[in-house]
Amino acid sequence: MTTVEWILIAIVCGTIEIFSAGFWFLWLAISAAVVALAVSLGALGSLESQLLVFAFLSLILIIFTRPLVMKFIRTEDTVSNFKALIGQHGISLTQINPIKYGQVKVNGEVWTAASQEEIDADTRIIVTGIDGVKLLVKKSDSQ
Repeated sequence: MTTVEWILIAIVCGTIEIFSAGFWFLWLAISAAVVALAVSLGALGSLESQLLVFAFLSLILIIFTRPLVMKFIRTEDTVSNFKALIGQHGISLTQINPIKYGQVKVNGEVWTAASQEEIDADTRIIVTGIDGVKLLVKKSDSQ
């Protein structure tokens, strides 16, 4: 491959990185740029050697530098609204039993809920988990 082709690969990988921001394609872009430089200097003539250097350099950069970069850019993750519901109390709007989903109201929002126990309507509940888009609930000890 020519220097221009490697530069195009670097640009494409860099562009993908800009839109994904996962720090995977950044290393591919850097590796492609290094191979482009080596090809322009005449250090890598055959396609096999170019691909080998690209693959090796990409692997080394991903293994050794990506974890370091991820440490520096890591932000404090906030719990999403969905996961924040675990441990919250609410009220059942309909009857819920192990074979029939029901509706619960938690923090002013109505959710589909499942339970391993029978829960009557207008019973205080607590969210114990999440299964897909359903809340897993049980009767609350505090009535």
